[in-house]
Amino acid sequence: MKICIQMFFKQRLSSKWGTAALATLIGTASGWILFVNAVRLFFEYLYYPQAKAQDAYIYPEWRYTVFDTALVAWCLDGLPASLLLFRSLALRVSIGDWARRTTVLFFAGFGVLVLGVGFGMWLRSHGI
Repeated sequence: MKICIQMFFKQRLSSKWGTAALATLIGTASGWILFVNAVRLFFEYLYYPQAKAQDAYIYPEWRYTVFDTALVAWCLDGLPASLLLFRSLALRVSIGDWARRTTVLFFAGFGVLVLGVGFGMWLRSHGI
């Protein structure tokens, strides 16, 4: 399995344009999603509990908290993955182990997020 993943990335990332496009896509998506969610999480977990303390503000449900934590972790993995891919382009060397690992972890994290959304919808449909 590990060899198949490594061969897939070596083939896809062998061209400089493909590596640059992937690094740009990962960096832009991670940065934008992290920024938007950081603002939303600030309000939901810090500002509203203090501003609406008299109104008995209720924090988001646990499934949303777990998803937000996984989403922030995914974004925080995407930024170094993008930087490491750009670094390998700038130095004109082959993709290093850390760049490959963080990129694979980024895509695996995306799969976990998609499964988490499906599981959350299943929980919601069962009234949990």
